Amino acid sequence: MNNRNRGWGRYGPRTGRPGAEPVPAEGPEVLVINERELRAFIFRVYLSSVVLCLLTSISWIILSALTVRVDKAIPVPPYVWLILAFILLSVLGCIGQTPALTLLCWGLMLGSLFFVTLFGAYYMHLVRVSVLLIAILVAGSLLALLHLYGAKSPEVLLPNIICTCCIFLLLTVTVLVLMILFAVISDMRYLLAVAIIFVIIIAFMAPFQARYVCGRLQQVPYGQTADCATDIHLQFCFLLACMLIIAQYYS
Repeated sequence: MNNRNRGWGRYGPRTGRPGAEPVPAEGPEVLVINERELRAFIFRVYLSSVVLCLLTSISWIILSALTVRVDKAIPVPPYVWLILAFILLSVLGCIGQTPALTLLCWGLMLGSLFFVTLFGAYYMHLVRVSVLLIAILVAGSLLALLHLYGAKSPEVLLPNIICTCCIFLLLTVTVLVLMILFAVISDMRYLLAVAIIFVIIIAFMAPFQARYVCGRLQQVPYGQTADCATDIHLQFCFLLACMLIIAQYYS
Protein backbone atom coordinates (compact mmCIF):
# COMPACT_ATOMS: atom_id res chain seq x y z
CA MET A 1 0.00 0.00 0.00
CA ASN A 2 1.58 3.30 -1.05
CA ASN A 3 1.27 6.62 0.70
CA ARG A 4 -1.64 7.72 -1.45
CA ASN A 5 -3.86 4.89 -0.37
CA ARG A 6 -5.52 4.09 2.89
CA GLY A 7 -6.47 0.68 4.24
CA TRP A 8 -9.38 -0.39 6.38
CA GLY A 9 -9.52 -3.89 7.86
CA ARG A 10 -6.78 -6.47 8.29
CA TYR A 11 -5.28 -9.48 6.63
CA GLY A 12 -6.29 -12.94 7.79
CA PRO A 13 -3.83 -15.83 8.18
CA ARG A 14 -3.18 -18.12 5.21
CA THR A 15 -2.44 -21.80 5.66
CA GLY A 16 -2.11 -24.83 3.44
CA ARG A 17 0.25 -27.54 2.21
CA PRO A 18 3.18 -26.71 -0.07
CA GLY A 19 2.01 -26.60 -3.66
CA ALA A 20 -1.64 -26.44 -2.71
CA GLU A 21 -3.97 -23.57 -3.50
CA PRO A 22 -3.82 -20.78 -0.89
CA VAL A 23 -6.59 -20.87 1.65
CA PRO A 24 -8.73 -17.68 1.65
CA ALA A 25 -8.12 -15.33 4.52
CA GLU A 26 -10.33 -15.89 7.54
CA GLY A 27 -10.46 -12.20 8.46
CA PRO A 28 -11.87 -9.34 6.38
CA GLU A 29 -9.87 -8.29 3.36
CA VAL A 30 -8.12 -4.94 3.31
CA LEU A 31 -10.17 -2.34 1.49
CA VAL A 32 -7.91 0.04 -0.42
CA ILE A 33 -9.29 3.46 -1.33
CA ASN A 34 -7.62 6.20 -3.28
CA GLU A 35 -7.30 9.86 -2.41
CA ARG A 36 -10.41 10.84 -4.37
CA GLU A 37 -12.60 8.35 -2.51
CA LEU A 38 -11.10 9.43 0.81
CA ARG A 39 -11.81 13.11 0.09
CA ALA A 40 -15.38 12.24 -0.91
CA PHE A 41 -15.86 10.32 2.34
CA ILE A 42 -14.44 13.20 4.42
CA PHE A 43 -16.72 15.65 2.61
CA ARG A 44 -19.79 13.48 3.33
CA VAL A 45 -18.91 13.20 7.02
CA TYR A 46 -18.42 16.91 7.58
CA LEU A 47 -21.37 17.92 5.41
CA SER A 48 -23.62 15.56 7.40
CA SER A 49 -22.27 16.88 10.70
CA VAL A 50 -22.87 20.50 9.63
CA VAL A 51 -26.47 19.65 8.72
CA LEU A 52 -27.00 17.97 12.10
CA CYS A 53 -25.53 20.92 13.98
CA LEU A 54 -27.67 23.36 12.00
CA LEU A 55 -30.84 21.40 12.72
CA THR A 56 -30.15 21.45 16.44
CA SER A 57 -29.05 25.09 16.46
CA ILE A 58 -32.06 26.36 14.49
CA SER A 59 -34.47 24.46 16.75
CA TRP A 60 -32.89 25.91 19.89
CA ILE A 61 -32.76 29.43 18.44
CA ILE A 62 -36.47 29.35 17.63
CA LEU A 63 -37.38 28.06 21.10
CA SER A 64 -35.15 30.64 22.77
CA ALA A 65 -36.56 33.52 20.70
CA LEU A 66 -40.14 32.48 21.46
CA THR A 67 -39.33 31.63 25.12
CA VAL A 68 -41.27 28.39 24.81
CA ARG A 69 -41.55 26.36 28.02
CA VAL A 70 -41.07 22.85 26.69
CA ASP A 71 -41.25 21.41 30.21
CA LYS A 72 -44.85 22.61 30.48
CA ALA A 73 -45.82 21.46 27.00
CA ILE A 74 -44.21 18.02 27.52
CA PRO A 75 -44.40 17.09 31.23
CA VAL A 76 -41.63 14.52 31.03
CA PRO A 77 -38.30 14.83 32.88
CA PRO A 78 -35.60 15.94 30.41
CA TYR A 79 -33.19 13.17 31.46
CA VAL A 80 -35.58 10.64 29.91
CA TRP A 81 -34.74 11.95 26.43
CA LEU A 82 -31.04 11.88 27.28
CA ILE A 83 -31.32 8.21 28.30
CA LEU A 84 -33.15 7.37 25.06
CA ALA A 85 -30.48 9.18 23.05
CA PHE A 86 -27.77 7.23 24.89
CA ILE A 87 -29.52 3.94 24.07
CA LEU A 88 -29.74 4.79 20.37
CA LEU A 89 -26.10 5.91 20.30
CA SER A 90 -25.04 2.68 22.02
CA VAL A 91 -26.87 0.61 19.40
CA LEU A 92 -25.35 2.73 16.62
CA GLY A 93 -21.88 2.20 18.04
CA CYS A 94 -22.35 -1.57 18.36
CA ILE A 95 -23.58 -2.34 14.86
CA GLY A 96 -21.44 -2.01 11.77
CA GLN A 97 -22.58 0.34 9.03
CA THR A 98 -22.88 -2.04 6.10
CA PRO A 99 -24.92 -1.35 2.95
CA ALA A 100 -27.69 -3.57 4.33
CA LEU A 101 -27.86 -1.53 7.56
CA THR A 102 -27.42 1.95 6.09
CA LEU A 103 -31.05 2.99 6.61
CA LEU A 104 -31.02 1.63 10.16
CA CYS A 105 -27.83 3.55 11.01
CA TRP A 106 -29.20 6.80 9.63
CA GLY A 107 -32.48 6.21 11.47
CA LEU A 108 -30.59 5.74 14.74
CA MET A 109 -28.58 8.88 14.01
CA LEU A 110 -31.70 10.97 13.38
CA GLY A 111 -33.35 9.50 16.47
CA SER A 112 -30.41 10.48 18.66
CA LEU A 113 -30.43 13.94 17.04
CA PHE A 114 -34.11 14.36 17.94
CA PHE A 115 -33.71 13.27 21.56
CA VAL A 116 -30.56 15.35 22.16
CA THR A 117 -32.26 18.40 20.66
CA LEU A 118 -35.38 17.77 22.74
CA PHE A 119 -33.30 17.48 25.90
CA GLY A 120 -31.65 20.85 25.27
CA ALA A 121 -35.00 22.40 24.37
CA TYR A 122 -36.09 22.17 28.02
CA TYR A 123 -33.52 24.84 28.94
CA MET A 124 -33.74 27.23 26.00
CA HIS A 125 -36.27 29.52 27.73
CA LEU A 126 -33.52 30.31 30.26
CA VAL A 127 -31.12 31.57 27.57
CA ARG A 128 -31.37 34.90 25.75
CA VAL A 129 -31.34 34.43 22.01
CA SER A 130 -28.41 36.85 21.61
CA VAL A 131 -26.30 34.83 24.06
CA LEU A 132 -27.30 31.62 22.30
CA LEU A 133 -26.27 32.98 18.90
CA ILE A 134 -22.87 34.06 20.21
CA ALA A 135 -22.37 30.68 21.93
CA ILE A 136 -23.26 28.83 18.73
CA LEU A 137 -20.80 30.93 16.76
CA VAL A 138 -18.00 30.42 19.31
CA ALA A 139 -18.66 26.69 19.71
CA GLY A 140 -18.88 26.08 15.95
CA SER A 141 -15.76 28.10 15.20
CA LEU A 142 -13.73 26.46 17.96
CA LEU A 143 -14.80 22.96 16.90
CA ALA A 144 -13.97 23.72 13.26
CA LEU A 145 -10.50 24.97 14.24
CA LEU A 146 -9.87 21.88 16.38
CA HIS A 147 -10.82 19.55 13.52
CA LEU A 148 -8.73 21.56 11.08
CA TYR A 149 -5.81 21.31 13.50
CA GLY A 150 -6.22 17.54 13.75
CA ALA A 151 -6.52 17.12 9.99
CA LYS A 152 -3.65 19.35 8.86
CA SER A 153 -1.12 19.72 11.68
CA PRO A 154 2.13 17.71 11.63
CA GLU A 155 2.01 14.51 13.63
CA VAL A 156 4.75 15.74 15.96
CA LEU A 157 2.43 18.51 17.19
CA LEU A 158 -0.44 16.12 17.95
CA PRO A 159 -0.76 13.98 21.11
CA ASN A 160 -0.47 10.24 20.59
CA ILE A 161 -3.22 7.76 21.37
CA ILE A 162 -1.88 6.77 24.80
CA CYS A 163 -1.56 10.39 25.91
CA THR A 164 -5.06 11.21 24.65
CA CYS A 165 -6.61 8.21 26.42
CA CYS A 166 -4.85 8.95 29.72
CA ILE A 167 -5.89 12.60 29.70
CA PHE A 168 -9.46 11.66 28.74
CA LEU A 169 -9.69 9.13 31.59
CA LEU A 170 -8.27 11.55 34.15
CA LEU A 171 -10.54 14.41 33.11
CA THR A 172 -13.61 12.14 32.97
CA VAL A 173 -13.06 11.01 36.56
CA THR A 174 -12.62 14.65 37.59
CA VAL A 175 -15.87 15.61 35.86
CA LEU A 176 -17.77 12.82 37.64
CA VAL A 177 -16.47 13.96 41.03
CA LEU A 178 -17.39 17.59 40.32
CA MET A 179 -20.87 16.63 39.12
CA ILE A 180 -21.47 14.67 42.32
CA LEU A 181 -20.33 17.67 44.36
CA PHE A 182 -22.63 19.96 42.37
CA ALA A 183 -25.58 17.63 42.92
CA VAL A 184 -24.92 17.56 46.67
CA ILE A 185 -23.89 21.17 47.33
CA SER A 186 -25.58 22.97 44.38
CA ASP A 187 -22.70 25.41 44.04
CA MET A 188 -22.46 26.93 40.55
CA ARG A 189 -18.68 26.99 40.79
CA TYR A 190 -18.62 23.21 40.48
CA LEU A 191 -20.80 23.38 37.37
CA LEU A 192 -18.47 26.02 35.93
CA ALA A 193 -15.51 23.72 36.58
CA VAL A 194 -17.35 20.88 34.82
CA ALA A 195 -17.93 23.09 31.77
CA ILE A 196 -14.28 24.15 31.61
CA ILE A 197 -13.04 20.57 31.92
CA PHE A 198 -15.46 19.44 29.20
CA VAL A 199 -13.99 22.10 26.90
CA ILE A 200 -10.52 20.69 27.61
CA ILE A 201 -11.76 17.14 26.90
CA ILE A 202 -13.19 18.21 23.54
CA ALA A 203 -9.98 20.11 22.78
CA PHE A 204 -8.16 16.77 23.00
CA MET A 205 -10.80 14.51 21.44
CA ALA A 206 -11.81 16.65 18.43
CA PRO A 207 -8.34 16.60 16.77
CA PHE A 208 -8.16 12.86 17.42
CA GLN A 209 -11.56 12.41 15.75
CA ALA A 210 -10.38 14.50 12.79
CA ARG A 211 -7.27 12.33 12.41
CA TYR A 212 -9.46 9.22 12.44
CA VAL A 213 -11.89 10.55 9.82
CA CYS A 214 -9.14 11.92 7.57
CA GLY A 215 -7.17 8.66 7.50
CA ARG A 216 -4.19 9.86 9.52
CA LEU A 217 -4.38 6.81 11.77
CA GLN A 218 -3.90 3.19 10.71
CA GLN A 219 -7.57 2.79 9.75
CA VAL A 220 -10.17 4.81 7.91
CA PRO A 221 -13.84 4.48 8.99
CA TYR A 222 -14.81 4.32 5.33
CA GLY A 223 -18.58 4.02 4.94
CA GLN A 224 -19.33 4.86 8.58
CA THR A 225 -20.64 8.32 7.77
CA ALA A 226 -23.49 8.21 10.28
CA ASP A 227 -21.22 7.23 13.17
CA CYS A 228 -18.61 9.92 12.47
CA ALA A 229 -21.18 12.68 11.83
CA THR A 230 -22.97 11.82 15.07
CA ASP A 231 -19.72 12.04 17.04
CA ILE A 232 -19.00 15.51 15.65
CA HIS A 233 -22.58 16.61 16.38
CA LEU A 234 -22.26 15.48 19.99
CA GLN A 235 -18.98 17.36 20.33
CA PHE A 236 -20.75 20.50 19.11
CA CYS A 237 -23.65 20.02 21.54
CA PHE A 238 -21.31 19.48 24.49
CA LEU A 239 -19.19 22.47 23.53
CA LEU A 240 -22.26 24.67 23.09
CA ALA A 241 -23.63 23.59 26.47
CA CYS A 242 -20.29 24.46 28.08
CA MET A 243 -20.33 27.91 26.48
CA LEU A 244 -23.85 28.54 27.74
CA ILE A 245 -22.94 27.45 31.27
CA ILE A 246 -19.91 29.77 31.28
CA ALA A 247 -22.01 32.65 29.93
CA GLN A 248 -24.76 31.99 32.49
CA TYR A 249 -22.24 31.96 35.35
CA TYR A 250 -20.59 35.25 34.42
CA SER A 251 -23.87 36.97 33.60
